[in-house]
Amino acid sequence: MKIAYIAHVNFSRSSGVVKKILSQATWWRQFGHLVRVFWLTRKEELQAGASEWEEFIVYKGGPMSASRHLALRDLGYRVRSWSPDLVYLRRDMVYPTYVALAEAFPTVVEINSDELAELRLYKQFAHYVYHSLSRPLLDRRVKGFVFPTRELAYSSYYRRVLAHKKVIANGIDFRVIPTLPPAVNEKPVLVFLGEVAPWHGIDKICRLALAFPDWKFHLIGVEKVVCASANVVAHGFLTKEQYLPIIATADVGIGTLALHRKGMNEASPLKVREYLALGLPVIIAYDDTDFPEGAPFILRLPNTENNIEGSLTEIKRFVEEWKGRRVSRSAISHLDLAVKEKERLLFFEQVLASSDRT
Repeated sequence: MKIAYIAHVNFSRSSGVVKKILSQATWWRQFGHLVRVFWLTRKEELQAGASEWEEFIVYKGGPMSASRHLALRDLGYRVRSWSPDLVYLRRDMVYPTYVALAEAFPTVVEINSDELAELRLYKQFAHYVYHSLSRPLLDRRVKGFVFPTRELAYSSYYRRVLAHKKVIANGIDFRVIPTLPPAVNEKPVLVFLGEVAPWHGIDKICRLALAFPDWKFHLIGVEKVVCASANVVAHGFLTKEQYLPIIATADVGIGTLALHRKGMNEASPLKVREYLALGLPVIIAYDDTDFPEGAPFILRLPNTENNIEGSLTEIKRFVEEWKGRRVSRSAISHLDLAVKEKERLLFFEQVLASSDRT
């Protein structure tokens, strides 16, 4: 297959989202397919160290800027000129260029969150109204959707969309993630990796730190100390090379703790896959798509506002049980990106076969 991957991102090359996209595309190429990633971005430094199969359409300004309008026209022209068999689009705001491409080529859209819930949470009401009205214009032309959770796939909106649907939870590239040796700590050390977002529950980590003042907490990706506790260290943004030595000292990884704040109950976050691949057991507060029955190395808290205060006994038992231990990679082999991308490519072939019949 000849696959055009379109992603509108404004992150650095070391971000989890960019690494995920590049890992996906790399696996598709290794499985024998011709792939080109078309980056729509205002972050020019994203081009540093790029591969020959990446193209960059750079713009300046906001959604209504002339620069973005021209960049989208350029994106459409470049994709059409390359003439792919299939377009894979990471969900974005809907633009006429995307609608036109979906009419010209079989298109699969990757959904990564409940975007309307996030827009409500951030009080971006104009974007909320625009996206509510515009996404059906694209979605009724799309041939397939890939979701990271069953909850999103079976939501009321997507149940009504007539297209092929596939649930493939997020994976992690085992080739580039080492399994860390067990940490040796007198007192437990916990780590959070990610940016500040309401549903991540950084405030809940602060409450946990207050409850266990002898434990140490590292916040990677958090720019300043937001907790009153002296046992919390905020490291700000760090590269992988910088944060791995910190994670190596940790006994337990902390995942998303407040998904209820955007009205969701299921997720498959990249950071949790990274913890597990590194060998860390995890504390989460949602249903993980890849572990519907749970696992001994996952402590699943209730998805409620008071889940820390109501679970201190369980948290203490779990952390003490896993202190100085690591998760076996054989127990998480289904998280390997190679497994996930074989499944995704098979779905692409099914979409194309259906399009040919149509």
